[in-house]
Amino acid sequence: LTPDGNDLVAHTTLRSVTVPKREGLPPQIKEHFSANIRLISAPVDSPTVEFTPPALDSLDIPAKEVYKSFFHGPAYQVIHSARVDSNGVVAVFSDSLPPNTAPAEVESLMAPRLLELCFQAAALWHEKVKGAMGFPLGFSRVTAYRQEGEIQGRLICVCQTADDGETFDCVVADESGNVFMELAGYLTVSRPA
Repeated sequence: LTPDGNDLVAHTTLRSVTVPKREGLPPQIKEHFSANIRLISAPVDSPTVEFTPPALDSLDIPAKEVYKSFFHGPAYQVIHSARVDSNGVVAVFSDSLPPNTAPAEVESLMAPRLLELCFQAAALWHEKVKGAMGFPLGFSRVTAYRQEGEIQGRLICVCQTADDGETFDCVVADESGNVFMELAGYLTVSRPA
């Protein structure tokens, strides 16, 4: 941790170590991501946005269709339904998910399934518009304002691309416009569907 004014910056790296099956070979160490995480002591102002929530019947891609090709288990089948166009995705967060931790009451600093909603919305755009799967590659910034337990009503992810799927900016908000999460500059890598 490095002090930065009243904040702390954590320099983090996600690595995996694979031990080869054949004895005598060195383990393979792979670096997947690195990031600087800013930890602040002051509460963050939770923004609101103005938008009209979509009617559920306007979202023509049901979860059943999404998870025919997506490989996520029940706790991370986060899309209830969605709509895709050339500029982005609108996806509604599922309200019938099982706990994603054991025990279920574990607290987190960031609601992982809300971030996953952004990732899956962008992946759905890639599948429907480009005919390819879009996997996480990186992002510029993610900010969490609220947790999953604070949801009242439907939660909607609006995920937009201004550069034909090179990057995505996503906002997750409730029907009243209370922002739960913002993801900026999300990059994906495509693989054939």
